[in-house]
Amino acid sequence: MKETAGAQRLIVMKFGGTSVGSAERFRQCASIIARTAKHDRVIVVVSAVAGVTDLIFRMLETARTGDAAATELHLKKFESIHQTVIAELFHGLRPESALNFAAQVLGQLRSSCMALLALRTDVPAQTQDALVSLGERISAFLLANYLCQNGTGSEFIRAEAAIVTDNTFGNATPDMAATAARCHHVLLPITRRGHVAVVAGYSGATPEGQTTTLGRGGSDYSATIIGSAIGADEVWIWTDVDGVLSADPRICPEATILPEITIAEAVELAYYGAKVIHPKAAYPAIQAGFPIWIKNSFRPEVPGTRIAPVVPSEARPAESPVKAVTCVTRAALIMLVTRGDVHPAELIGKLFSRFGQERLDMLFSMQSSPDHTLGLVMREEDSAHAARLIQNTFRIELAQGLLEPISVQNNVGVIAVLGEAMKGTCGVLARLFSAVARTRISVIAAAQGASQLSICFAVPSETCATVVRAVHAEFCGPQNSPPPPEPAVIETATEAR
Repeated sequence: MKETAGAQRLIVMKFGGTSVGSAERFRQCASIIARTAKHDRVIVVVSAVAGVTDLIFRMLETARTGDAAATELHLKKFESIHQTVIAELFHGLRPESALNFAAQVLGQLRSSCMALLALRTDVPAQTQDALVSLGERISAFLLANYLCQNGTGSEFIRAEAAIVTDNTFGNATPDMAATAARCHHVLLPITRRGHVAVVAGYSGATPEGQTTTLGRGGSDYSATIIGSAIGADEVWIWTDVDGVLSADPRICPEATILPEITIAEAVELAYYGAKVIHPKAAYPAIQAGFPIWIKNSFRPEVPGTRIAPVVPSEARPAESPVKAVTCVTRAALIMLVTRGDVHPAELIGKLFSRFGQERLDMLFSMQSSPDHTLGLVMREEDSAHAARLIQNTFRIELAQGLLEPISVQNNVGVIAVLGEAMKGTCGVLARLFSAVARTRISVIAAAQGASQLSICFAVPSETCATVVRAVHAEFCGPQNSPPPPEPAVIETATEAR
């Protein structure tokens, strides 16, 4: 249930790692928060300083393997990054509490690493979650402390005090009812006092208080979980891009900012490699019905992209049915061919069940009944694991010749063409593959998503950029922009003669 205080909105802001990548970036974030907090109630979720979470993972790995020298280098780098930020951020202010907090965090990391170096065992998942979430904790404390010293009332909140999860360490699922109760008790009283609550992203805690993490990229998820729990009006994701673009600007310099997309489109874009939001972050927004904004903390004056739960069809302008083109440049095609008297459908259920148990995702799949073939297009980093899994799952069928030896084709790229307006629109496929044909590049495999939001096809990976540019020009080029509005006709009264 939404809470209102007069005309004030309740906004959750999330700042990513690049947005807090230096003292200058912290100041910019604080400026954005302070301006908004003058007229709205604000809760902030903060990521770790850019690169810090990866640094902690490397630190734990070197400690696990007994590399004391590398572990010490990682610890010193962690200390140096945060001491530099504190020295520059609190110049002329009081840095004591920030330095003490950073020292406590470093001490926790150091003592854990020394224990791991001595034991040389795998890091327990619970211990790993408690340590890799420390980057977010120190960022949130620094931002809250800096806001207070610059006149914006602010309170630091550990994520464990706000988000309740199950005990799936490393990829926890929130308990939304318990989280809502916790947030109403902990966060909303802070906003009622006119202060900003600053919460560490990426993590939460079990009901017993054990720290958990929400999966990589989980700070977006933290923001929408909290947004749903408190009945926020909007969630603003501050990052280093101007919004959601129609293509990767490194491939298509003419790519444009999309002023509005649906959450369903955002999820598809994120799944196929676009820098939008973490896919899991969409679900609390869908359930609660609030929009998400993607904004650039480096250029806060740019409006950004509004990701709406639903864009009414009558509100959509007359434009191209395709909103965006994206690609995954490192994919692989795995082909399974059964013997003539064994239908591939007999194997699909068993295979997909095993993939689900192993949390292996496919970009798309296709089946050909006449020649008894099943094709799976996967991210390249998952293909070796998938091939081993198939070998183990169907070792009897392979030994008996019921399944031919598995074929794995690497160096595959996947192009995804997306847009809700493609549903029921005639001619999209003809235009799409005509544009590809003009590049004289052969398509390896193709499929349309069941949601009809996307069409995916595979090409040689080295041709991805050429194909993306051709498809983007066909659907998203200047000739596909909505026509400018007709000039207003101003009628004037004429004097009767």
